[in-house]
Amino acid sequence: MKQRTFTAHQFRNPLPQGEGKGEGSERKHNRALKNLCSRSVIFLSLLLSQAPAHAQELRRILYGVSTSISHLPVWVAKDAGLFAKNGLNVEPVQIRGGAVSTMAIMSGQAVLSGVGAGSVVAARVEGGDIVLLACPADLEPVYLIARPEIKSPSELKGKAAGVTRLNSSIHFYLRSALRMVGIDSDKEMTLLQLGGSAEISSAFEGGRIAAVALTIKDTLPFMQRNWPVFADLSKSDLVYPSSCVTSTRAFVKAEAKTVNAFLNAYVIALQLIRKDQKLAERTLVKWLKEKESANLSKSVEAFVRLFKPVPNVPDKGIENILKDLANQRPVPKEFIGHPELFRDNGPLERALPK
Repeated sequence: MKQRTFTAHQFRNPLPQGEGKGEGSERKHNRALKNLCSRSVIFLSLLLSQAPAHAQELRRILYGVSTSISHLPVWVAKDAGLFAKNGLNVEPVQIRGGAVSTMAIMSGQAVLSGVGAGSVVAARVEGGDIVLLACPADLEPVYLIARPEIKSPSELKGKAAGVTRLNSSIHFYLRSALRMVGIDSDKEMTLLQLGGSAEISSAFEGGRIAAVALTIKDTLPFMQRNWPVFADLSKSDLVYPSSCVTSTRAFVKAEAKTVNAFLNAYVIALQLIRKDQKLAERTLVKWLKEKESANLSKSVEAFVRLFKPVPNVPDKGIENILKDLANQRPVPKEFIGHPELFRDNGPLERALPK
């Protein structure tokens, strides 16, 4: 099945682009997000109306994904027939940006979706009905890489770096990696919102930005050309779950059997991936239209090493995100020290294969 693609740019993206520490007020940013949300509802409604009519006996689920390898469990479960076996017709829809995926969930247009925990935590703090249900890994294999003319991290001060969107997973990775090498990205660099990882890589290659923090799939070509690597987050103690299975508490309560069926197939797919890397590679080639290569194998191997047999939501990851968020905006005290307000372990526990 062809994977549909849905990008924020299709809404005439209202989010402010390009400035770093002068990127616009919080009020303007929130208003822009609400504007984007209303447009995402319209677009996803069109997707639903155009969805194929076959497999009507199965419960159709539009599931938001990005191009991250972290979404492998969804693609494998789809191809292996695990969702269909559980009575579901899951249709992966490519959504570029965690903020857009989060809005799609809260609007009810995507009842389940893969979202970085940062976007979920930020939305929950703002009062949104959204909850983390499962996270395939506690961290992605992310590297901080600079252009070849940059000889030390200190030379990055005053230069530009690229993120997908503010407060996205890539933004969190970049901020964390730069902090590891003594750089405050919010005060000492300019951050450009560039869209997807492909756009970030292109800007990096062309010299528009001086540094990136991307997963191994996107950084390998630069690493092989000996561009300087200043940090490897996979070797740190950082916990930041991305591409987590996410929904609303209202949906989890109303359709517990559907959530159970999805998570059961998801866990079995994770187990298949951990046992058969070649299966994972074939699936990735199909869904991302990648070519088989040594780099693809290395990328999949790096993710498979980090995939967990039981994709629980790590409380430490939620705590890390809350601390990071509190440095940017006020966080109500009732959320501090209460990870259960952001995740629900019950559905996963009930869905584990017997």
